[in-house]
Amino acid sequence: MMAEGATVRDLARSVAQDLTWGWKSFITNSVAGSPLCPRALRYAILRMRGFDVQTPKLQSRCTFTGGRDIRIGARTSVNVWCYFEAVAPIRIGADCHIAMFTTIITSSHEVGPAGVTHRRSSAPVTIGDRVWLGAHVTVLPGVTIGDDVVVAAGAVVARDLAAGAVYGGVPARLIRTLDEAPSVLAATAAG
Repeated sequence: MMAEGATVRDLARSVAQDLTWGWKSFITNSVAGSPLCPRALRYAILRMRGFDVQTPKLQSRCTFTGGRDIRIGARTSVNVWCYFEAVAPIRIGADCHIAMFTTIITSSHEVGPAGVTHRRSSAPVTIGDRVWLGAHVTVLPGVTIGDDVVVAAGAVVARDLAAGAVYGGVPARLIRTLDEAPSVLAATAAG
């Protein structure tokens, strides 16, 4: 039974698109993402697929969906099981550390008076240089993270983070700037 208003041609086009996407996803996520695939080969496959990856330091089991408009800067390392959803561009700077199970999302659904709609919205994510995203960090659409930022494990980054600081929590909030010594903060909190 065909969906209302759909023609055989529409359905055939949809099947062809799904098969094309499926094959590309298989190469990108199953072959290149396999723990059996050496990092140098993973790097080469991602580059051949059109990703702007400037480092071979990508571990296995990472998933790339939504598109190929992803830039990962030189000397950046990406640990296992990270998820990159690139409906809009994702830009990651140089010398970053992306810990395991980090999720970077660029799309969402609009919410109106009647609730969630089927219309998708998207916004790019930009991550500066020398950023460390701890394990299980989630970065939401439209966020810009400045240079020299540390985001604590498990944080949800829902708004821009200024450069030179440590953030944590849900949603992520400022914990301290990098020029503040942790012992000074502890003394201030106790006093």
